[in-house]
Amino acid sequence: MVAGTPDIDHPAAATALSVLPLGCDVALTSRVRRVGRDFLYISPPRDGVGDGVAFVPRDMLELSWQGDDGLRSVTADTVATTDDATWQLRVTGQAVRLQRRDAVRAPIGLSAALCWDRTTLTGSTVDLSEGGLLAVFRPHGDLGATVPFPKPGQPMGLRMDLYSDELVTEVALVRRRPREDALHEWSLRFLDLPEAAADLVRSHVFTALRNARARGLAALY
Repeated sequence: MVAGTPDIDHPAAATALSVLPLGCDVALTSRVRRVGRDFLYISPPRDGVGDGVAFVPRDMLELSWQGDDGLRSVTADTVATTDDATWQLRVTGQAVRLQRRDAVRAPIGLSAALCWDRTTLTGSTVDLSEGGLLAVFRPHGDLGATVPFPKPGQPMGLRMDLYSDELVTEVALVRRRPREDALHEWSLRFLDLPEAAADLVRSHVFTALRNARARGLAALY
C-alpha cells in the first residue's frame, strides 16, 4: 500500500478529491478509485462544468480531501493512465492539514431535481454548503394554485448531479425567496446526510471556493 496512514497521509479509497494542477488557478474534482502498493488511482478529474481534462505525464498536482481530523492536502505526480482511463499518481510530499470555516458556502451551478408527493421541480443550485443549498427551479404551473407549497421543515427528496457522481438525499425547506419572475428560489437544508455524501459535497464546495478565490471573489464568501 502507499506509505502512511490512509485518510491522514494520503486519501483513502473512494474519497472525493479537489485536484489542483501546479500553476493552474482552476481546481478540478475527482475520486480515489483504489490505493495500490505504490500508487493512487483516481477517476479522470473534471472541471467546473463536468468536462474531463487532458492527462499530462509527470504533471504536479495538489490533492485535497476531507479527513477525519479536517481538510488535508498532499502533492502528487501523474504517472500514467490505465486501460479504463484511471489516472495513476505517485504521492510526492507530506500531507498537511488545511484551515477552513465550518459550513462555508460556494457558488456552484449543479443540475437538481426536488420531489415531494407527486410534484417535481427541476433547476440548478446557486450555491452549496455542507449544510444545504440555494437553488432556482423552473416554473411549475400548478404550484401555488392546485398544488400547495411545501411547508418549512417538510422533508423532500433531492437529486443533484455532481458530474461523475449523483447525490440522492433528503432536504427540508428553509425559506422561499421572493422573485419578480415565475422561477422558484428556495433555500434547502440537508437532512441526515450520510458521511460519504457529505464528503462528496465538501469536495465540490472546496473546489468551487478555490476557483472563486482565483477569480477574485473570496470577499463574497
